[in-house]
Amino acid sequence: MLISLHMPKCGGTSFRELLRTHYKLRYAKDYDYPLHQTFKQRTQEAESARKWIRIKHKYLFQYRFTRCIHGHFLPYKYDYFYGRDGTAFITWMRDPIERLVSHYYYWQRSYQNINHPKYLQKKVIEEEWTLKEFALSEELRNIYAKFLWNFPVEQFDFIGITEYFEQDYQYFAQHYLGRDDVSVPKKNIGSEHSKPYFNDNGLVRDIKSYHARDYEIYRFALKARKLRQKTY
Repeated sequence: MLISLHMPKCGGTSFRELLRTHYKLRYAKDYDYPLHQTFKQRTQEAESARKWIRIKHKYLFQYRFTRCIHGHFLPYKYDYFYGRDGTAFITWMRDPIERLVSHYYYWQRSYQNINHPKYLQKKVIEEEWTLKEFALSEELRNIYAKFLWNFPVEQFDFIGITEYFEQDYQYFAQHYLGRDDVSVPKKNIGSEHSKPYFNDNGLVRDIKSYHARDYEIYRFALKARKLRQKTY
């Protein structure tokens, strides 16, 4: 089974198309939207789901038939499958500041097109948060670490880097799907690079310090990619 964690604004929407078309009826989505929950809510939900999966997986058609699960969730809920033959945990990451900027502008431009916006997006838009406020908010601090609660980054079999999306996309398709015939889709591409960015170097340092745990995780992902390239 392939368990694919979709980190927000890291290319997951484009990547999802590859998984969905490859696995077809054996593809399942799982969007818990952990960011829109409190720490207590999302961790309790993950614990509950984890216990349920560990007890019921043998009897559930979903887990006997499904070969790929993709979405926004805490991977800890699926840790029963970790280390089992035929199971791989994968995700994508990008520079945390770039991810924050992309996330902020995506929520800005998508808000009017959502019938029922999730709690945190609604708060950001209706309270008119600036990009700086967004980047230095507790709710958006260390997004990677929030998703990886009780599930160390070292347990991922593959971490694609969004800045090298085409190369890593092709690598994944060849090594995990046995395919070398894929074309790289371009979906959900934002216009954030045309927006104002952080011009204050001191502020950039503050943001990097505030998201130090995410930069630590991101550096691990970059090192893992370099090691992967040596054998490719």
